[in-house]
Amino acid sequence: MPEGDSLVRAAHRLRPVLAGRTLAHADLRVPRLATARLAGWTVAAVEPQGKWLLLRLTPPPGSAAAPHTLASHLKMEGRWLVTGRQARWAAPGWQVRAVLETGEHRLLGAQLGRLELVPTAHEDRLLGHLGPDLLDPAWDGGAHGARLLAEGVRRLTARPERPVGLALLDQSVVAGIGNIYRCESLLLAGLDPHRPVGSVPDAPGLLTLARDLLRANVPPAAPYVSWPRTTTGVRADPSGPYGLRVDVVDRGFPPGLPGTALDDAGTPLDATRPGPDAGTGGAAAPEARPARRAQYWVYGHRNSPCGRCGGPVTFEEFGSPQDDERQLWWCRTCQR
Repeated sequence: MPEGDSLVRAAHRLRPVLAGRTLAHADLRVPRLATARLAGWTVAAVEPQGKWLLLRLTPPPGSAAAPHTLASHLKMEGRWLVTGRQARWAAPGWQVRAVLETGEHRLLGAQLGRLELVPTAHEDRLLGHLGPDLLDPAWDGGAHGARLLAEGVRRLTARPERPVGLALLDQSVVAGIGNIYRCESLLLAGLDPHRPVGSVPDAPGLLTLARDLLRANVPPAAPYVSWPRTTTGVRADPSGPYGLRVDVVDRGFPPGLPGTALDDAGTPLDATRPGPDAGTGGAAAPEARPARRAQYWVYGHRNSPCGRCGGPVTFEEFGSPQDDERQLWWCRTCQR
């Protein structure tokens, strides 16, 4: 499934060509939506929520119809493509599940995992099961942010026997974490993914760390720019969750060459520098390894070592009949 930051990126990319525009043509190629008539409707907003992309639509003037929301879930392969109206299609026709056209642009929803059209007033019937969205701006602070964090912790710890590596992917706990951020958050927190949630020493800190990793990979809303994803821009900070602070310092690198881990002074961490006290549940601060910098610490490291300790990375299929089985990368040295 996509990561939550992927949906924010998609919204940033689509908003300038859709928001405030009237649809000249719309073709929803899903049997139950095939009769929907959306030509003349206006896109009032383009918003991400968890792993969903929401296009909120208002009916033509004089229409008695209620506002509706066109909601898409990308799953693994889905994407929204933008071209000029006269350009060749950017995807094979058999992949296309939605065609939306404005006066200037054509948008193709290709290989969408789900496509739903619901009254905007009843979005909760589709999305009400989701936990707090880790990329909700309300997490920035204040009483509402504190309530969101408390609710996320409540949902995370509701089944204390559940492995933390499975609980983090459950969108009804918190929305937005995909496999990349699951693997990387647990590595940075030094937590074995098989460890029961009830024994996690700092559940609020774990969710905060995952949230900060996600937010560090969200580009500015405008102008839209390419923003390579990385999880390695962190520095030691005793006041941060698990003794770390997410601080991506360099966006000038091509994919696969991220910034290095820094200390409080902004200098690369020395391999011998100790991390926070292991008694707090944290692990040694990640080490800078300029000779073999990688985009992620462990995710996808089939043939490369852990970016933190240099040891072997364990790969397994992890899940159960109740939890979708997903690929998992983790380090037995760093994650106790």
